[in-house]
Formats: sequence, structure tokens, C-alpha cells
Amino acid sequence: MNPFQLILLHLGTFLAWTGGVAIMTWIICRGCLKSAASATDTLFAGGHVLTWYIVAGSLMLTNLSTEQLVGLNGAAFRDGCLASQAWETFAALAMCLTASVFLPRYMLSGLTTTAGFLGERFDLTTRTMVSIVFLLFYAIGLCPIVLYTGALALKIIFDLDQAGIPLWSVSTLIGLLGAAYTLLGGLKAVTVSNSLNGLGLAVFGVWVPVATLHKVGMSLLFAEADYLKTLVQTSEVFNMETSVREPGVPSVPWHVLLTGLMLNNVYYWSTNQLIVQGALGAKSLAHAQKGTLVAAALKIVTFMFLCLPGVMAILMVKHQVPVGIDDTGMVKQFHVERPDDVFPELIKAVMPTWSFGLLSAVLLGSILSTFNSALNSSVTLFGMEIYRMYIKPDASDDHVANISTIFGACLTATSCIIAPFLANIPSIFDYVQKARAFAGVPVLTVFLVGIFTVTPDAFAVKIGFVFGAAIHFAGQFLQGYHYLDVYLVCFLLSLGAVML
Repeated sequence: MNPFQLILLHLGTFLAWTGGVAIMTWIICRGCLKSAASATDTLFAGGHVLTWYIVAGSLMLTNLSTEQLVGLNGAAFRDGCLASQAWETFAALAMCLTASVFLPRYMLSGLTTTAGFLGERFDLTTRTMVSIVFLLFYAIGLCPIVLYTGALALKIIFDLDQAGIPLWSVSTLIGLLGAAYTLLGGLKAVTVSNSLNGLGLAVFGVWVPVATLHKVGMSLLFAEADYLKTLVQTSEVFNMETSVREPGVPSVPWHVLLTGLMLNNVYYWSTNQLIVQGALGAKSLAHAQKGTLVAAALKIVTFMFLCLPGVMAILMVKHQVPVGIDDTGMVKQFHVERPDDVFPELIKAVMPTWSFGLLSAVLLGSILSTFNSALNSSVTLFGMEIYRMYIKPDASDDHVANISTIFGACLTATSCIIAPFLANIPSIFDYVQKARAFAGVPVLTVFLVGIFTVTPDAFAVKIGFVFGAAIHFAGQFLQGYHYLDVYLVCFLLSLGAVML
């Protein structure tokens, strides 16, 4: 197949999948799911018509983006072991807690946002403080990171540097496409498209590790089983400056699993508007719980394509596995310069060339799933928690929806501007987790006090919120301590400040 035919094949399969998802989303939203009573209900809550399988697909695809595919495989490659898979397995425990404890409290009150629970339990100021923290994290943290990692993956797979296409143009195009889905279709379109893209991701999620294992060989993988260890305190960590492995601490040492890591997962899966909003749009509490538990079961096995390929890449580099012929006719060996390049480099090395167009479409779907969900959560928080509460309380539903759409367009532009500047971050996944931890300490404290106690009042939780944020900020300057250890200590101090 000549290069021109290959380009046509890539373009055709890419447009076929992307267009097919868009058409199917439109058909399902228009023909199979009933319309909402108001514009805000459509944009923010999907009309409360989502069934359990759509909830499950939405939860999985909201989380499984290039932030995870690129970041977690990069973390596994850097760590020299499977320690990072704990983020996936312990997420399942947190999701069970969400389904059994948090969702009943949220849904029985008919809430559209998780922060709305704090307004009922405490007061409007507490509700607004948490909403602002969520908004800031989505606007300057998550959305730009998703756009950057997505653009990075597509750039490496298709060698866009050789074509003179800059990373910023790819990330901007992804952002505009995601904004169109979210701002025109609302939560219903976001969750349905997430579920459809999940089918493609499931296929390629199995295909990539299987193809990589075929290249590495089962015997070699188990001959060096130290790379498969999950509970470790030290490992052979990749040094980016020297490109060699040295004894060091992995990204997730075993002692943080039931403490800082579990707390961070509870924050993410139980209180985070980005995640929980998909369940809040369910047609009933039973559908929300069933969808969350199905997603939890699936989460246990996702390490196979989120972490295992990164470990097999270590073996490919170590044993100089050939992956093709270069332009000079010499055998090309697998090579990785940065941990975050591992997943896209593996795709180039082990996947058939004809599949790149379809694979890029599926990757784009996973990128859009998280970006769309974060964008929808942001416009929901702005519209319901900021604009309607403080700026124009008597605004009609249509007016709130229109203003929120404008806010979403501005947030998209901001994310597109920030995304290219993330290229110098050593580890995207560690950066995301640290940013999430910074937001999580005060937010998780307030939610857990609200869920499990009845005595602390609004003033007490405000003190705990501010103290938790301040002490965690100060904790970032401590040297020699793992950030999840700092998370645990700051959480306990914040909780103690509330109780006192």
C-alpha cells in the first residue's frame, strides 16, 4: 500500500468512527431518550433519563482518557514495576463507597451538583467554596492536561512533527470538537458518546497489550517477574536525565495504599462533580448504583492496558526488541526518551499501520470523554452554583443555560491556551494526582463531615476547609516525604480542626 492510499485509509477510518459516534449519539438522544422539561435540566443533568449501562460507560470513559493511557503507562515505565496499578484497583473500593453511601444522600435530595449537598447540610458559603475549588481544578488543571496528552499521543503516532503540524493546533482542534459536543448536546450527549466510544476503547484496550505481549514474549515477561510486582517500597526507577534505571521510590509505595491513596480515590470518585455528575443524571437511584458498581467491577481489570504495556515496554527497551526498519534500511529498536511517550510509541511499534486511523479515532473519543465531562461539570457549577446563586437569582432556565454555554466557550479557549505549556512536566500522571490532592484535602474533609456527622456546623467546616487548604499548601515545601503521606496528615489535621 503506497503512502497516498495509506493516508486515505487513515482518514476514511477516522472519519467513519468519529462520524458514526456522532450520528449514533444524535439518534439515541433524539429517539431513545426522552427530552428534559427545561434547558438547564438538559444541559446539566441529561434530563434524568440515563440508564445503568450508560452511567457505567460514562463513568469509565470520563476517567479513561489519554491522561490515564499516557500517564499511567508512563508511571509504570518510570517505576519499573506495577505499583501504579493501585490507582485502578483501589478506585473500585471507592466506587463501591460512592454507590452505597454517597449516591443515596445526593439523589434522594434531587441534586444536580455534589456541592448542592453541602448547601443543604451546611450553608451557601460552604457550597460555593467547594464549587470554586472544583472549577479552578477543571479550568486550569484537568482540561488543559487532557488536551495536551491527547495531542501528544496523536502527534507521536502520526509523526506530525515531520509534517510541520504544531502540538497547539492539535490540542485546539480537540478542544473545539469537545466544546461542540458538550455545549450543544448537554450531559445526555456527553454520556451517550462516552458509552459508544467505550466499545472502541475496550477493543483496542485489549489489542495493544496483546500485541505488545506477542512482541515481548510470555516467557520473557515472567522471566523478569520483578517488573510485575505491585506492593513495593523501592524499585529500579527510570532517570530521565541519564536514561538509566537507579534504585528509588516508586510513584505509589505500598504504605500509602490504605491511607493517602485511598482518601484521594474517595475524593475523586465520591465527591468530584466531574465523576458523580454522570450518575446524578440517572433515571433512578437504582440505575445510578448499578451503573457505578458495574464500572467498579470493570475498573479492576483496566490495569491490563493502563499499566501492563508500560512494564512490557521496559523489557522491549532492555532487550533491544526490533520494531521495524528505519529510513536508512537499518533495523530499528524500540526506544523511549520520556516515560510519557511510552504508550504512543508502543502503538507505533506493535500495532499494524492500517489500524492507525481507527485507533486515533478511538483515542480521540477517550480524550473527548474526559474533556467533555470536565467541561460539562464546569458549566454546571458555574450556572447553578455561581450565576444563579449570586449574579442573577431570578434568571430563567434558558438564560442560565445560554450564559453557561458562553462560559464553557471561554473555558475551552483558556484550556487550549494553557495546554501547550505543559510539555515540560516530567510526569503528567504525578502532576495530575498532586493537583487533585491539593484540591482534595479540604473538599474531602467537608464532605465526610457532612455525610457521617450531624454536630459540626457551617462555621466549623469553613475553619477546617481553610485550614486544610493552607496546611496542605505548606506541606508541599516539605522535603523527603511522599505527597500521599502529606495528604493523610493534612486531612487528619483538617478533620481535627473541624471537630475542635
